[in-house]
Amino acid sequence: MNYKPYLRWTYISASIIFVGLLAWNVYFVDEFDPFREPYSGADFQDRQVDSVDVDPAAGGNNETGEASVDVYGVSAIHPLAADVGMEVMENGGNAVDAAIAVSFMLNVVEPYGSGIGGGGVMLVHDPEDGIASYDYRESAPTSGSWPARGAAVPGLVKGMEHIHTDYASLPWEDLMEDAVQTAEEGFQVGNIFNRQTGNAVRRLELSGENQERFFPDGQTLEVNETLEQPELAETLRAIQEEGADTFYTGSVAESITSQTDFTMEDFAAYESDVRDPVSAEIGDQIVHGGPSPSSGAVVVQALQMADAIANSPDLEQITEGEASMEALVNEPENEAAYMHLINEITRSAYSYRLDTLGDPGFDNIDHQRLTGADALETMLTRVDTETITGADEELFNTPAEEADSRHTTHFVVTDTEGRMVSATHSLGEFYGSGIHVDGIFMNNQMTNFSDSDTDMNRYEPGKRPRTFVSPMIFEEQGKPVLGLGSPGGRRIPAMLFQTAMRYQHGLTDDGEPLSLQEAIQHPRFYNENDVTYVEDTDFPDETVEDLRNMGYSVVGNDSDLFYGGIQGLGIVLDDNGNVTGMYGGGDQRRNGSWQIESAD
Repeated sequence: MNYKPYLRWTYISASIIFVGLLAWNVYFVDEFDPFREPYSGADFQDRQVDSVDVDPAAGGNNETGEASVDVYGVSAIHPLAADVGMEVMENGGNAVDAAIAVSFMLNVVEPYGSGIGGGGVMLVHDPEDGIASYDYRESAPTSGSWPARGAAVPGLVKGMEHIHTDYASLPWEDLMEDAVQTAEEGFQVGNIFNRQTGNAVRRLELSGENQERFFPDGQTLEVNETLEQPELAETLRAIQEEGADTFYTGSVAESITSQTDFTMEDFAAYESDVRDPVSAEIGDQIVHGGPSPSSGAVVVQALQMADAIANSPDLEQITEGEASMEALVNEPENEAAYMHLINEITRSAYSYRLDTLGDPGFDNIDHQRLTGADALETMLTRVDTETITGADEELFNTPAEEADSRHTTHFVVTDTEGRMVSATHSLGEFYGSGIHVDGIFMNNQMTNFSDSDTDMNRYEPGKRPRTFVSPMIFEEQGKPVLGLGSPGGRRIPAMLFQTAMRYQHGLTDDGEPLSLQEAIQHPRFYNENDVTYVEDTDFPDETVEDLRNMGYSVVGNDSDLFYGGIQGLGIVLDDNGNVTGMYGGGDQRRNGSWQIESAD
């Protein structure tokens, strides 16, 4: 009997099955995976690339001052937020228009991290007007009350209206439409939403219907299940149609104050502010950070100290081999020395903030002095490049600072006119106070006041509490080249400092500069009370031994939320100031998203 025909069909069948299994694994398995992160398909990944290049000859004419950078992008924690920002710019809007749309969308898809029940700080670098900082941080009620669970008067809606008046090119109602529709129709929740909502279950004050929406049948919404927020949609629709007035003096304010400890006067008294950022010239760049009561100054000061040490004889003493910041940052034999230096600088800047950062509306705060020569010298005297100093120094003095918070959200937007926005928004803790009113989660920012009556950050009616949020913009040749920021509570400035150092000085194994995403994803560390927490579970034994010989305890901590969630966009310039490319970055520790595109 001839078995060859049967064997032939057996081989063909096996081949078909093999190809089918391969196709399933490569192309289809993710689509049917119930634990797959939503909005992670090709539609959202196509423009999530490390970099794009452009031809500077096709851009604007620097001699005539025409601004055309031929790249645009959005970096935000959620793909739907990045997507709506890109859509706004592709329909004629600028970076500020996009930032407003992103802000309201984040309220819908990330209600635990930010929203109209909270506030924030935004840096806007405009090609004509330069840079400005918008402060719409929450404030203590002017009535002198202390609302339940430490809720403060929200500022986000007023802040969005303020920047819309100053910069926007599209109608207010258009910029809110996507957020309203998403709240009405619902969206699929992801892993972080599932975890944070589950962790907050005992703190959330939800009505019966809302309890069922967030916890169907008593269980936290699972990944890829849909959350609809009709009450939030109704509130957003009112703001869309009536503007910020309805939130502060109209029907929304009346509804909120009738259900909370606020008065109508508390809401009516709220105003957003615009100020100069805290800035310093460091090398070829001018680094801008959110001014007090935010902590951009801490990041700027840390970078100043690192630059001063890089240009001092101290660098030769702490670096093995070549005495350069690149060698200190990248060479394995210098890793312990580098980590110790970062720890010392961070501690010095954190300590200095306690007596210098507060609400400028209540204290005379000279931001130029904070980055001046005298302040730098004072902070450098507290940095020892060889031994640990300040082991018993108190660096945190508010209930919120002492808590291990990992909250907040950050996003960056840049447009083809050369405008850049860098904004950090917050509710305080995840889900803020847990109080839910008209679809809004109210913040708990009053816990950011110091308990001391003599502290600059003491409670006073109408005052904004100090915060660690630190939106950053780096400038070269008069143009923004890097927008950066992070959530993470008290670790925000430390994580931004590390990432900026890595982006500026870090090298690949081939000796090439790191992309922004590579710098963001590089393992981080954090020191507190002489305990250095390291993210990399394969940390070199030699480095651990060196750190322990200095007096540190080294502890592994690979929590994906512990080390922040940095979002950023970078612009590459040639020597003539022409844009030649763009970097995008989003922290995968929090499933960060970004989209960048060339306008060519």
